[in-house]
Parts: sequence; C-alpha cells; structure tokens
Amino acid sequence: MSPLLGYFLLPHIEIQEQRKMLFWLLLWLSTGFASAADFDENLPLNHYQWIGSHNSYKRALPDSVYQLLSLKNTNKANQLNYAHLSLNEQLSLGLRQLEIDVVNDPSGNQYQQVELASRLNENWLSAHEVKQLAKPGFKVMHIPHVDVMTHCATLKVCLKQLNAWSAFHPEHFPIVVMMNAKETQPDFLKSNKPVLFDEAAFASLDEAIRSGLPGRLVTPDDIRGNAKSLQSVITNNGWPSVKALRGKFIFLFDGNEKQLDRYTQGQNNLKGRSMFASFEPGHPSAAIMIRNNPINQQQDIRQLVESGYLVRTRADANLSASNEQKALQQDAAFQSGAQLISTDFYSQSPQAKRTQYSVHFEQGRLMRTNPINY
Repeated sequence: MSPLLGYFLLPHIEIQEQRKMLFWLLLWLSTGFASAADFDENLPLNHYQWIGSHNSYKRALPDSVYQLLSLKNTNKANQLNYAHLSLNEQLSLGLRQLEIDVVNDPSGNQYQQVELASRLNENWLSAHEVKQLAKPGFKVMHIPHVDVMTHCATLKVCLKQLNAWSAFHPEHFPIVVMMNAKETQPDFLKSNKPVLFDEAAFASLDEAIRSGLPGRLVTPDDIRGNAKSLQSVITNNGWPSVKALRGKFIFLFDGNEKQLDRYTQGQNNLKGRSMFASFEPGHPSAAIMIRNNPINQQQDIRQLVESGYLVRTRADANLSASNEQKALQQDAAFQSGAQLISTDFYSQSPQAKRTQYSVHFEQGRLMRTNPINY
C-alpha cells in the first residue's frame, strides 16, 4: 500500500476531508501537475500552457493507401502516416486541446462509399460507420475519400464522446477544440467535391455544437458580456479564471478569410456564434490567435501572449523531421508562451512509440504555468 493511500485510510481523517483530498489528487493527476504548488485555479486561463493533439480524431491510414501514395510522393505520404488514441483516452491522459475537421454533407450519401477504398477493392468502414456516413450531417475526416479513418465518423458522435467524458469528469480543466471546415479534396478523385459551408451551414454547425454540449460551452458572447468588443475585454480585463471555466469547452474556428466572412455574415463580431475565430490583433472579435510556426513567429507569439490573447501553435508539423529537428520546434513553442501547443507526439501516441520521441513539459507534465505571464 502506498503511503498516500494509507493516509486516506487513517481513522482520524474525516470522510469529508478524505473526499476533498482525493478530489484534488485526482485533479492534479488528470491535468499533469505534480503538486498543489503548481496549480492555482484562481489564475486566468491564459496564465497556463497546455499540450493537445493535432487532428485528434484520426485513425491510421490503411497500409495500402500509404504504399499507393508513397509511389506518388513519399514525403506527402509520410505526412499522413500518423494516428491518435480515442478522444476519451487522450483526455484521460491529460490533453486539453483537440482538433476536429468536418465536411458539410447536408443531403447525405456522399461519403459512405470511399472512392480510394473502392479503387483498391477494399472495405475500410464498419457497417455502423457506413450507416452513419449515409445520413445528412457533418462528417469527420481528414481528406475526403482518401484519409477517412476516424474515431468518430460524424461530428454528432464526436460531441457525444466529449460530452460523456466531461460529465464523468465535471471539474476538468477547460478544453479547447479547434474546428476546420473542409471544402477541398485531391484532384485525382472523381467523387463530387465537398459542399461549401455557406451561412446556413455555419448556423447549423453552431447549433450542432451547442446541442452536443448542453451547458458546457463557453461562447464569445459569454466572454464579451455587455462590453463593446471581445477584443477589449481580453486585452483590458483578461480571461476568466480556470475556476470559472471548469467543466467547459471553448471552440475555435480555424477558417480562411472567405470562410470567416461567411461565418460572421460580414459582421465585425461573433454575436450569437458558438465558436471563437482567429482574427488579427485589433479586430473587435480578436481573442484567440493561431500561429503555427513558433520558430519563425516567436516574437509575434510573445507579443500576442503579453497582450492577453490565447495563442495556439504547433510543437511539430513535419513528420519526416528528425527527433532533433522536432525538439527544436517543441522548445520554440514552449518558450514562445503560446498557451495551446498542439502535437502528434504526445506520450502514448502511436508515432511517439514508433519514434521514441514525445512532447511534454518537465517531469512528463502536459500542463504548466506560463513562463511568459505568470
């Protein structure tokens, strides 16, 4: 028996105190902190750095596809040669930033027959997945008809998994989910191209997120309150404390300029929207920025963090890079002060095991106080 467990069983410790101590022990373990001194839930959210995953839903590319793509371009094939644990497993490890890609399939019947699988005379999907993909709705995949293997075939299923995990861990550190709206696919495919996200589609996406995470979503309106702009709240008042955001999800839309215009309906704010979006500093709705290259954008990231913004960056991007090269980008990401650090190489990920390289803070932690503004 461990000394800590033995302490909980001592008769002089009241049941209520035991429960309180056990709660904090589980909290520290689930967030990757090693001691109580490392965590102050009264600090603003932006005073922390935490590690998450890139394309979090992704399962491994079939070997046949990897071999086929390697004949065309080995480097591009290598960039797709990664996979992740289930969303539940990632969250249980302590990751608190995820990424989900969706395609718009308002009529259904566009993705249940995977073109590349048909060309190779293979069957990649289960009967249940085929049934899910045949229905109208937002489908989750990396590259339509090519890289489609996921832990949740539809956004509805992904959100159901996140909601269930959150309900079982109601005091969890806030989770940021980055969303991409996929509107393209490779030219060599003959299948119909993805349907564009128009204003109606984005409204449906917002509703899907709200209904999928009832009572657990933090929106731009929640942070803005009665202020004139979201940006002014963030830069003048700062982000709410972790304590105020426990058990919540924050969604970030990673869209191009045209998509952002459609998402905001040409307005300068995110009123009524479910997701934050990456705007440039000074924009009325600027709150969370995306800066994916911490080496080249080191100073920019630092300035944004010092101004109060949340910033997402990547600890790695080139899966063909050596472990030494990946470590350089990881260190740059850590030193930049970016709060959300995305990786494909968190401990226990398939590629971390394959390469014997993993991304983490000191002592294996997945979260720490931010050295820039703490």
